[in-house]
Amino acid sequence: MKIFAPYEIINKERLDTLGGKVIASNHVSNFDPPFIGSVLPLEIYFLAKSELFKNKIMGKILSTFNAIPIKRGKMDISAIKKCISVLNNGHSMLIFPQGTRNGKVAKPGIGMIALAVKKDIVPVHIANSTKHFSCLFRLKKVQIIIGETIMLSSYDNLADNKEKYQLISNDIFEKIKALNSFESEHKAS
Repeated sequence: MKIFAPYEIINKERLDTLGGKVIASNHVSNFDPPFIGSVLPLEIYFLAKSELFKNKIMGKILSTFNAIPIKRGKMDISAIKKCISVLNNGHSMLIFPQGTRNGKVAKPGIGMIALAVKKDIVPVHIANSTKHFSCLFRLKKVQIIIGETIMLSSYDNLADNKEKYQLISNDIFEKIKALNSFESEHKAS
């Protein structure tokens, strides 16, 4: 990924905050998981739709790169347990709150996982990952903007239920989208 597209990490000093946390990012391109995974200086795990694992070769490649299959459209307890295990073992987990590329609303899963493992969340916004030719010809850079850590303790006053999971997920998604304004300001300077 580093060869095919120039990139920049904005708020690089926050890279140290990513270890053992839930990394929550927007998702607009199939290249988002491998790109984020290749430029961050730590091993991360991520979720991928289970349909991608039906092809044995693709499934093996995805598993090699720490992808965990998840069944979409329903509560996949097996995938959630794997995420919890990964985080409890001190690894970082990349999750897309909207669950799919270009999704417009957050799903409750990220809130549920973060609460289950008591891990803080780091919002990340990736920009220009759909601009393949512009990046390939060095006209644009893929930007990875790292936000401030969202402390899970800020939700302690809410009752543990599905509404709380959704509220946390919505809040995370809004903070990721807000990082996009940083990208716009950065272009203007």
